[in-house]
This record gives sequence, structure tokens and C-alpha cells, in this order.
Amino acid sequence: MGYLIKAPLGLGLFIGGIVLFNVKLVALLETGTCASGTNTPYLVVQKCPSGVGTDILLLVASIFAGLIGAALFAFRGEPPWGRRRMGDFSFGIFAWGLFFTATGATSLIASLSNQAIQDSSGGKLGGIIVGATFLVMGVPALLIALWGLVKGLRSPRDERPPSMAAAAGGMGWGGPMSRVSAGLDQARAAQQLGSRLPWGSGPSAGGDGGTSGQIAKLERLQRLRESGALTDAEFEREKAKVLAEG
Repeated sequence: MGYLIKAPLGLGLFIGGIVLFNVKLVALLETGTCASGTNTPYLVVQKCPSGVGTDILLLVASIFAGLIGAALFAFRGEPPWGRRRMGDFSFGIFAWGLFFTATGATSLIASLSNQAIQDSSGGKLGGIIVGATFLVMGVPALLIALWGLVKGLRSPRDERPPSMAAAAGGMGWGGPMSRVSAGLDQARAAQQLGSRLPWGSGPSAGGDGGTSGQIAKLERLQRLRESGALTDAEFEREKAKVLAEG
């Protein structure tokens, strides 16, 4: 239930924060450079119009709203329907890239097309500087995050029966652990097939014992992997050796 609350709330705050930030940024660019105060001891060339202070406060508030929303979405937990494999996708990198890319593009486009910004004092130059800087900071991160997402979506799908896949998803397995489960399923299927063959039921047949030994070794490797005694590379190498023995 926490996922269904945190995910939409966090995403809404994050997207809303980006939209509000860009709207108020454009409004400040249209105002341009200005200063508030009295004529003493300094002479103010251009006083800030009313509402500039509110725009600045909302600009700052939008940053906090976006950060809170990103944190809620990042720690939303697992969905009730099971974990989806996202590959190397990182929401943190994606959030960083989306914010800076969207803000940079908005600032640059508005500075080159908005007549009010072009007529303001220093608004056009400031918008171009902000736009170019933010694009440099955001585009690479956004591309990296999207590439990780594409790799995750293009990875081979789980071909196990729905009940088996759902059970593995409910246990939170992913990556190497899902391959362990697939290997155990194959070994159990081979054991069941061997028990139905004529030569697999005799006492002299070694297929059943060998398959049982495979399952025991795979389960032992799985426990070692879960405890951290084996790395992913060591686990894959030992698993291949065990399967090759059959």
C-alpha cells in the first residue's frame, strides 16, 4: 500500500517542482535585472516590479518540492504485483538529467523566442547562460539513465511459468538470483523426467543420484551467494561447472 501512495505522490511532486521552477524562471527572466530599495544612499536605476519576491520564493519552494518528490519516489519500495527488472536504470541519475535538461531547454528557448525576455535588462543573456550551462549538466546524465532503461527493457524475459515467476518476484530475486532459480527448475525437471524413464528407476542407474547431487550443489551455491561468500562471477562459474556435470 505504501508503494501506491509514495510512487504517484513522489512523481507528482517531482514533476510539479520542475514545472513550477521553469515557469518562475521564465517570469524572472522577463523581469531582468532589477533592485529594490530607496534612493539613499544608492540610486536604483530600475526597481523590481511587484511580485518578484513571490516569484523568488516559489522558485526556491519548487526546488524543495522536487527534491522531496524525488526522494519519495526513489524509496517507494516494491510494487504489490512484483518487482520489474529495470537493468542498470538509476532514478537518481534520471531525475538529475531530467531537471537540468528540461530547465536548460526551457531557458534557452524562452531567451531566444520570448520578446519580453529580449526587451528586459540582461534577461536574454542570463537565460542563454543558464540554458547552456544546465544542458551541459543534464543531457549526459539523462542519456546515461535512458540507455540503462533501454538495456533493461531489451534484456531476455523470464520464460518460466507464471506461478514460478511470480514466486521468484515475490521473494525479491533479480539478476544472478533469478538465473539460480532457473537452473534449479531445469535440474528438477530433468530429475522428474529421469524418474519416468525405464533406466532411471533401477538401483544401478546413476542419473537420479547425479541430478539430486546437482540440485544439492546448486542450492548450496545459492546459499553461499546469498551470504556473500561467493561473488557473482564466482557463482556463475561454479554453477556452469555443476550443470555441465549432468
